[in-house]
Amino acid sequence: MPVRDRRAAITETITSAASATFMSPDRAGERLHMAMDQWDIGGVTVFDTRCSGHTLRRSPRSPDPSEEVVLLTCGLEGRGVHQHLGHDVSVGPAGVWGTLVTEPYLHHVTDTRTLTLKVPLRVLGMPEGMVAPALASIGTSPLAPLFWHHLAGVRRAAADLNAVAAASLGASTLALTRALLASVSGEDDGSEVIEDVLLMRVKAYVAQHLGEADLDASRIAADHHVSVRQLYKLCARSGLHLEQWIIRQRLSRAHEDLARPYTGVSVTGVAHRWGFKSVSHFARRFRIAYGMSPSEWLEMSR
Repeated sequence: MPVRDRRAAITETITSAASATFMSPDRAGERLHMAMDQWDIGGVTVFDTRCSGHTLRRSPRSPDPSEEVVLLTCGLEGRGVHQHLGHDVSVGPAGVWGTLVTEPYLHHVTDTRTLTLKVPLRVLGMPEGMVAPALASIGTSPLAPLFWHHLAGVRRAAADLNAVAAASLGASTLALTRALLASVSGEDDGSEVIEDVLLMRVKAYVAQHLGEADLDASRIAADHHVSVRQLYKLCARSGLHLEQWIIRQRLSRAHEDLARPYTGVSVTGVAHRWGFKSVSHFARRFRIAYGMSPSEWLEMSR
């Protein structure tokens, strides 16, 4: 982009994404820069933004219904201050802060990189009167580091997800967002919410890695920083038998793939695609689930 057009383009992009009414870059010319990637997952949006130092401001005004959103931001690079709802919050790497964009704010940062989750209030499903007080202290929540790492994981995976996995990941992200806000709202001890969030994250993780043959309880527990015993207890409280549930999910995906006409699929290829190490084990479980062999189902679908 020509240097002469850069300031206007960056200002328009940032103010739109952050529902700001004013932006002032700290520099001009070649030293002014910005890059932004965006992913929509299950009703929420994730932004990965790199930008040179700037000041953002939202002035008091009647919000447009489309602006009734919450921004939850995770710092990767850069430092600054976020003035919002009567509080000054220092922002920087590994930090988490929030913005209710129906309210005024002032935000100043040095050269920065952030990950931001944009959630419409209607999707969040929490009263604004509960959300606003919580935003002042979400960075101190015991769930803040978990949220930070979760959003970093979303950013890494988002571009490669199919529709089913994206919807599942969006649901778990929403659940974690609600738990984060509830944990500092003073209205809930958060223990049941945290368990619900962990189960949602486990389900989203399984959906994302379903085709990987080494997906098992040990790996799932390690990647979610719990013991295998804790993982089994969590699943049991929800009536979920983890290994059998994973097998059912894999069988369902394989059943769908084999039913697609004219795709040139083979039983062996589909079995391996969905994480079955043994084709004979796959065929046996498929027959139990669907009353016929994978080969018979493949022939019927052609």
